[in-house]
This record gives sequence, structure tokens and C-alpha cells, in this order.
Amino acid sequence: MKRNLIYWVGALTLLFSLVLGACAPQATQPPPPPAPVQTEAPVQTEAPAATEAPVQTEAPAPTEAPAPAGGGTFVFGRGGDSVSLDPALVTDGESFRVTGQCLEPLYQYDKGSTVPVPALAESCTANEDATEWTCKLREGVKFHDGTDFNADAVIFNYERWRFTDNPYHFESQVFEYYEAMWLGFDDASIITSIDKVDDYNVKFTLNAPLAPFLANIAMDMFAISSPAAIEASGEAYGTPSVGCVGTGPFKFAEWVEGDTITVDAYDDYWGGRPKIDHIVWRVIPDDSARFLALKSGDIHALEQAVVEDLAAAESDPDLQIMTRPALNTAYLAFNYKLVEFQDVRVREAVAHAINRKALVENFYGNYGEVAKNLLPPLVWGHNDAIEDWAYDPELSKQLLTDAGFPNGLSEVTLAEDIKDADDNVVFAAGQKLPLRLYYMPVTRFYYPSPKEIGEAMAADLAKAGFNAELYLEGDWPTYLAARSGGQLVGLYMLGWGGDNGDPDNFTGYFFGGLSSADAIQEPIRREGWYQNQELAALLYKALVTPDQSAREEMYKQAEQIMHDDVTRLWVAHNNTPLILSTIVSGYIPQPVGADYYEFVELAK
Repeated sequence: MKRNLIYWVGALTLLFSLVLGACAPQATQPPPPPAPVQTEAPVQTEAPAATEAPVQTEAPAPTEAPAPAGGGTFVFGRGGDSVSLDPALVTDGESFRVTGQCLEPLYQYDKGSTVPVPALAESCTANEDATEWTCKLREGVKFHDGTDFNADAVIFNYERWRFTDNPYHFESQVFEYYEAMWLGFDDASIITSIDKVDDYNVKFTLNAPLAPFLANIAMDMFAISSPAAIEASGEAYGTPSVGCVGTGPFKFAEWVEGDTITVDAYDDYWGGRPKIDHIVWRVIPDDSARFLALKSGDIHALEQAVVEDLAAAESDPDLQIMTRPALNTAYLAFNYKLVEFQDVRVREAVAHAINRKALVENFYGNYGEVAKNLLPPLVWGHNDAIEDWAYDPELSKQLLTDAGFPNGLSEVTLAEDIKDADDNVVFAAGQKLPLRLYYMPVTRFYYPSPKEIGEAMAADLAKAGFNAELYLEGDWPTYLAARSGGQLVGLYMLGWGGDNGDPDNFTGYFFGGLSSADAIQEPIRREGWYQNQELAALLYKALVTPDQSAREEMYKQAEQIMHDDVTRLWVAHNNTPLILSTIVSGYIPQPVGADYYEFVELAK
């Protein structure tokens, strides 16, 4: 249904969640899961809506803003640029932040919620065993280039993502999300066919039930692009010179790489014209400079700030703070092609070396919480029974000694060759490297000050016997490409924000990926070459099990397996603050997916 027509549903959800949020402590457990559903409703617990900032000392009453007026340009400041505006090719939130305004999937998430609701599809209905889904498409919708949205457009997009021999599935491009969420390409995909019933009805056929089907098709990366635009632009689709072409409330206007992206209101949007005329996303890499730009009025909003600026914002009558629920996890990962990290004692030594409580206090303030699971507490399947790693540098030293490093660890060794996509050896077996701690080059909602957090981690590691070199791989696209290629050869910082509210989107995305119950898992290149057959088989079983209560127990078991294996060190969950000028109204932070900008108004 149209976003403005479904507003009352979102409003009730938001109100209910706000009432619960006001009464509950931070990071409470979600309510018990509902009975599983196979058709219209998703089989998941709704996440809390975006709430107000955590309670702080009393701030001055905000100055009363003038009444909103239509039109104008809303400027959002951010720490880094988008990687691509073809959402099928990327995994970064800065790209989805933009594409979510221009492109739409078949379903989307209700306001302030993880509940999938109709968007370009009016409904999707499953057969009895949930292996067939028939989606009725919205009629009369046009892409921004004037071409029709219809069944052919849906099939074009899904077949482009699925088939490696599709003429628009270019070898140079990586469709990582499709492979992860639909269990592979070509015949490995859980989607065996998408058939055109008629111009406005399509049928998905699956080789097994997929519990989060509706949640998956609502994800930003499965938004529908204009086939004509892709055919015309080829590999350039999504780049700064081309942008993207969808059906959303805003249409692409300009991308000045490393500086700004501008979109304009789409007058003929099927859901009604947005209230704002233009949106500009402006890159301001320095956190403090970005906050000063907000205070001076050069930008209207930003996401995340250093602790000192958050405190200043809380007492500033001209600023307002919203928070996005903590459906995210910051982590420290290992590259398993390194001999030393193949020893669980070394990995556990790292886990005991990092003072995560101090990191949260110093860099997240009242908005963060220490993580002991990959799944945040707000996602069903979180295992609160796990005993977290204690901060204990002396135990770290003992574990290193037990592993054969009584003098500490400052150098690592390649166990096998690491090759690039063209089969060239980038790192050779037996090669020795200094122990590196890779830090992210941009602020993200899960790591608010990545370089400073990296420095603190390196200092902690030094106290525990690890001599880690803080290492910058390059800009954000370079960093993500190295991660995808398994070429971050050391410890590396990264994180994840949930895309659909289902635990499979966390645990299954990273460590699952089996296309059948008897498939064999290979080392996962993009996850530091990690491999765990027991874990992958359990995650496949959880994915194709319709009953949510049974799935929940499987994800709890998966968390225990990861903890025992010290798969990664889970660092923090962040109730991400968004700071806005008080002249802004109508901004809707989403727990998952891109925020909704079409309701934004600026007072004049």
C-alpha cells in the first residue's frame, strides 16, 4: 500500500513501541515470538520503533520552531560517500541511505518497524508448504524514466541477480547479498524460478520453505531498478555518471564523487509527492567538523557523533536527538588464512585482551552496550545465557604462552596463498607479516570513532602481549573490497546493521550460505576465510524451518557454537543517535533499511 496510506499502521506501531520503550531499560529482551505465519505476515518479532535518546540530565527547553513549510532542500551530513547506487552490488549503509529514496522493493518495512508491508507488490501469498509465493503487483506505477513497472521488470531484476550468465550480471560486479540471502546463484539459489502469471502477477518457486521470505524481498538491495536504464548503461549503472532509476519518491539528480549526492522530488510518485523538494547528502569526513556544520545550519541532520558532541547536542535547544534501536553489532574479526589465528587459544587471548566496557563508556556513552552475541538483544535468537569473555590481560598472556608465544605475538604467517579474482597471488603461503589491526576509514553507526577505537584496542592488545600495527587499508570502497576478497590479513574492525529483523540476516548471512542440507561449506572468503560445517548446517536448518520457536532455539545454539569457537570478538551494540536541527520535522528513523525522507519538512 502507499506509504502515506499505511501511515496509520506505522503510527500505531510507533506509539506502542514508544510506550514499551519508555518503560523498559535499555537493551531489553524482545517479547516471546508469535506463532509462525506462512502468508501475509512475517514470521518474526517486530523490533521496537525508533525512540527518543536515552535519559540525560535535564536540557533547556527547545526553542519553538516555526510551522513547517513545504519545499526546500534537506541536507544530511555523513562521514563517507556511497560506494554505488546499484543496491544489488553493495553492502554499505551509505549506499542504501540514498538508493532507499529512489528505488523500491516489492515489500518494504512499516514505519519504525521491521514488519514487511506491501510496496510495489500489493500482496504476496504462499501456498500450503510455502514453496510458492504469488505476488500481485501494483498497477499504474512508472519508473523515473517513464517506462512501466510490471512483471517483466521484476523478472528482469531477479534474473539479473541470480544468473551468472545473464548479460547484465557482469563478471566485474559482486552480487554478494543475493548469494547470501537466496543461498547462491544459478541452480544453487533457493529460488528455482520466477514466472510471469500476467502483466501484474509473478510467482516465485522455491526449492524449500524460506521462513523470512517477505522480510528478504523487503530489503534495500532487492529494490527494483528500471530494466531500460540498466540496458542503456550496462556496467556504468549505479556509478556517479549514471546514478539509479527506480520508482521511489525521489529521483537521482547528481553525484559529485566524494562530496555530494542530490536527488529531487518525483512529482508523479505513486504514493504522493514528497513534502521536500530536494535532498543533498554531503560528505564531511571529520566528526567534529560535521557536528559544527549542523550547529551552524550548513546541514540539517547527521548520524552518530563523538561523545563530547552528543553531550553538547543534548543540552542544545536548537537540536533534537532521535535514536535508532540497537539492531547492529560492531566486531573484531580474524583472518583464518593466518597460522596463528587458526589456534583457538590465540583467538581467546584477543577476546580477553580488549576492554570493551571502557570502549563503550569512552566512545558510545549512554547509547552503547557491550556485545556478547552477534545477534543484538532486540533480535529473537539472542542467547543471554552465554558467559561473556572477561577483560583479563594476564589470562591473555597465559593463553599466548600456552599457544607457543611466551614473548607475545607481533608477527603472523600465511598458511596458504591468498589470490585475487584473477587468480594472482596477493599473499603467499609462508609469507610473514607484522600483526596488523585494520581500522575503518569512515565513521559508521556501529563504530562511532573507528580510528580512535582502533588505537584504544591496539593499546589494550599491547598490554596483553600483542604488538599490533594500526593499519589503514585505504578509503571505504577499498576497505570493503579487501574484506570481500579475504585480503585483510590480520585483525580487522567492521560491523553489521540488520537489514530485515530476522536472525538469518545476521548469523546466516555471515556463516551460513549452504544451498541444501547436505552441502559442504567452503572457507568463506568475505568472512576472513572462516569455515564451520556444524554451524553452517544448523543455520540452513533454521532458515528452512517454518516454526519460529524452533528457529529461535537453533539461533541460540548457533551463538553458543560461535562463542566456543571464538569465531569473532563481538564488541558493541549501538542505539544509534541521529542529531537534527529543530527546524526538521517528519523524519522517520528505521530500525532496518533506509530511513523515510518523503515526510520530512523544514520550518522557515
